[in-house]
Amino acid sequence: MNAIANFYTIFWMIYFPTCIAYNDLPGFGHVDEYMTVILMVFTLIAQGWKGINRRPWKEFLFFLGVLAFYIIYSLIMAVNVSEAVWYDCIQQIRPYSILYCTWILNPNFSKLQKKLMVGVMLITFFAFIFFNPIVGEERNAPLGQLAMCTAMTYYLFTDQTKDNLWISAVIAIIGLLSMKFKYYGEFGAWMFMLFYMKAKFHPRKSGFLFKIALLGFIVLMLGWDRFDAYYVSGIDDEELARPMMYKASWQILLDYIPFGSGLGTFGTAAAAVYYTPLMYEYDLNGIWGLDGAGGFMCDAFYVTFAQIGFAGIIIFCMFWIKRLKQFYQIIDMRYYKVAMMCFFCLAIESTADSSYLSGKSMGFFMLIAICLNANRLRFKG
Repeated sequence: MNAIANFYTIFWMIYFPTCIAYNDLPGFGHVDEYMTVILMVFTLIAQGWKGINRRPWKEFLFFLGVLAFYIIYSLIMAVNVSEAVWYDCIQQIRPYSILYCTWILNPNFSKLQKKLMVGVMLITFFAFIFFNPIVGEERNAPLGQLAMCTAMTYYLFTDQTKDNLWISAVIAIIGLLSMKFKYYGEFGAWMFMLFYMKAKFHPRKSGFLFKIALLGFIVLMLGWDRFDAYYVSGIDDEELARPMMYKASWQILLDYIPFGSGLGTFGTAAAAVYYTPLMYEYDLNGIWGLDGAGGFMCDAFYVTFAQIGFAGIIIFCMFWIKRLKQFYQIIDMRYYKVAMMCFFCLAIESTADSSYLSGKSMGFFMLIAICLNANRLRFKG
């Protein structure tokens, strides 16, 4: 277990500076992919070691089987070139491999290791602000994700005191400098978790609907300006990239029943690098941001459901329903709150961002896996 904890401490300390803060700098662009491979290899090596959690293995293998099916299906359908299929495969495997491998490894950190990880995150967070002082610049986009991951980790890895609670809140408040409407919603959800939520979400418990409604209202109102511009008043604007991508994704789902158009065909980085023929087929290539040099082709995760079809959506929903049920079984409320907050962050980010499939989401999936192992760590003392 010491070897696993030592490995994962180093992994964690490398991840946040290279894969979130400075991933767009020269030489850092593929660090997240290398780290995913290293984590998968280490997990294979450690599979027989004492202390790992073997229960997720079967589900991990099932996921790999589903991915293998979609690779074969995509190559047969040949909607886009084979290079796009393999490129997208790398993107699709990352978040789930990070989750399952961390979950399997079950790292049990010492107090010193927790301090080191939190310390590196705080240094990375404040260094990013110092070297990117102009609020609103594109380079400030990762600030919100850094702030939320740092706030949650600080809350989780430090003693349960009022001072630490408020420090976590302050870190999240500083993240508002990112000026991202998605982060405003995430910030509201985190404040709800920290200061209002005293019991777990459960449909059969009194007050469940009120809590869900209140949380939804907070998230929606804090991010309303951008949400309205893209998905309410702007939904019929044929010059706006995101609404048109969402509209087209529904049509693709209906045209390619039940398994979708295949990997690397719509809404992903692969579909942008290997410009997908679907952009011409659905008259999207003339919209600003969706042409060959556009940056909005892979700017919303939910539109990628068009690639996997209704069958893939069902599997995706089953995956997260199972996770939510497992979250409810977490005994320590701190771990439960962080797990739920990671779920909310991924859900909110995915409306207008493709972070789910990029290295930026790895922090959320790592935290989820640590929270899923919380009961094992608790019983070990």
